[in-house]
Amino acid sequence: MELRLVQHLVVNMDGSLPEIPPCLYAYILAGNGVFLNAKRAGLEVLIPVTVTRIAGLPPLHPHVNLSQRIPKCLLLHALKLSLNQLPNEILFWFNSKDYWTMQVPEQFTCPSGVFPLESLDEMGTSALVDLHSHGLLPPFFSRVDNQDEKGFRIYAVLGEIDKAPSIRVRVGVYSHYFNIPASTVFELPDGIKDIHEQEEIEYETQ
Repeated sequence: MELRLVQHLVVNMDGSLPEIPPCLYAYILAGNGVFLNAKRAGLEVLIPVTVTRIAGLPPLHPHVNLSQRIPKCLLLHALKLSLNQLPNEILFWFNSKDYWTMQVPEQFTCPSGVFPLESLDEMGTSALVDLHSHGLLPPFFSRVDNQDEKGFRIYAVLGEIDKAPSIRVRVGVYSHYFNIPASTVFELPDGIKDIHEQEEIEYETQ
């Protein structure tokens, strides 16, 4: 059987996912648009790519399933190191096997950017979660982030480190992105605000 890196499939009429052959990722046509399904060790996602109505097909609902959440002690340690690094940014990699580990690679860092000195570092290429700080700025994903974050993993940004620490989280699947609650990935400690949840509350109150 020919191995295809990308599959193009249609949702089952009962609303379940079709059988997905081995592949890098699969596009799935559903009644509410086109979704992308991808799996790797510790992470499985189904995220919308295009939202539209397609008559005659049942809808799909997005999900991001992580095998275990990152404990709050590691996120607090990342916040402490981010404070020490001000006004510069700082980069962290999180890997998970039986438990989570956090690496701080050798890196070039300045107030407006950060990148690892060794782009092929094994801990970086295998990382399940990639977190960087934005120093004094709010947490957001910049055009530079979009250019750099083209793999399949969770991406997160810590911002406003000096006054009201906040975090923004998204899953990235080969340049397709989907914002998710930070609590999907992290055990959030008190004092770190989730921008995603704040925006949802603001939207509901408008």
